Amino acid sequence: MEKVYSPIDAQQNLLDLLRQVHAGKAVKIASSQQTDDGAILMSEAQWAAIQAQLVQSTQTHETQHRQDLYKAWRWL
Repeated sequence: MEKVYSPIDAQQNLLDLLRQVHAGKAVKIASSQQTDDGAILMSEAQWAAIQAQLVQSTQTHETQHRQDLYKAWRWL
């Protein structure tokens, strides 16, 4: 994300932003208020990859947790 767009700039350049997203770039839109909140535009493929990574991470953590419980149970 090389450039951060204001909401007004994003609205005026929406077609260009969608082209950037289609090309695989994520686009950041800053909040119109003085908070840290903003928005990120990304492709559906990028979103799916993030979701898959989160699911895998959760499953790995759950598996590790179960293994730890099993080890603790064996020692009781």
